[in-house]
Amino acid sequence: MREDLLDILSVFLAFIVFLIIKPYANVWATQFISKVRLATRIKKVGVQSEKNEDGVEDLDDESIGLSKKGPTFGDNALFNFIAEKNPEYIENMKQLLIKAGRRDDADLEEFMKSKFISGLSLFMIFFLLTWTNDFDMPLWGAALGGIVVGVIGGDRLTDLNMEFESNRRKEEIDRGVPDLVDLLVICAESGLDLNSSIRRVAREMRTSNPTLADELSLTAIEMEMIPDHKQVFTNLENRTDCLEIKTISKTLSQSIEYGSSLGASLKDIAIESRQKRMLLAEEKAAKAPTLLTLPMMFFVMPCLFIVMLGPVIIGMINSFSAK
Repeated sequence: MREDLLDILSVFLAFIVFLIIKPYANVWATQFISKVRLATRIKKVGVQSEKNEDGVEDLDDESIGLSKKGPTFGDNALFNFIAEKNPEYIENMKQLLIKAGRRDDADLEEFMKSKFISGLSLFMIFFLLTWTNDFDMPLWGAALGGIVVGVIGGDRLTDLNMEFESNRRKEEIDRGVPDLVDLLVICAESGLDLNSSIRRVAREMRTSNPTLADELSLTAIEMEMIPDHKQVFTNLENRTDCLEIKTISKTLSQSIEYGSSLGASLKDIAIESRQKRMLLAEEKAAKAPTLLTLPMMFFVMPCLFIVMLGPVIIGMINSFSAK
């Protein structure tokens, strides 16, 4: 029994150490890889410069790895091999990062690095725990189990972390939708066109809801660059993954296509969004008594019993001890 308890505590402590070390490991791995790449590029520059002096070959950016064109992960051969063999997997990663608000080209590579570091850490934890403790597991079994845990756990843990971030971002966007619709109605009734309205709303919501303001600013830029407005609103839907944003984008797209009144359509959406917010508030208020049951049982009721019954119990003890 004592050995089982020690094994459980060792697993728990190893997991805590993993959570503490993981951010520092990511930073260290990123810095180490950056230094290696910089040294490789400097070496290539020196070799290519010598060839250029001899008149054999000209120096260009692509030859030293500075060109933005090329594979998905630049000079990383392992990541590029995975991208070539599993393009759907890489596309799903890109969509997940976009929903989480990460649109830089370097974010995809950092996300892939975090998967590998998490998988390696889980492999080492599982391997050391099963091999060093008395689990009667052979070396090859511990290694095989560590590989399975590292591959599956490292992939799923990073995905769950990014999904949590995207859900939190989605909730923040949901909170700002009623204000967005009201401001769009005001801008439409004041005579502004759609692009100017979106820009003005994005500027006004910069302090109250910066996440939604960033998406609106990007949408306004895309409307100037992309002639097809349906594609612009489709991009907005994919980035936000919000049902109400999809409703607004469909309404705006149909208003542009058929020439209908934008203000009247947005007024209906504004009423529905306000009603939905009120219903959500009423739902949370209805759940409050049920959610407060356990805290009251474990924290409030014991205190009341101590206050009410404490003097009675003390009096009974004193009376019995006096006899």
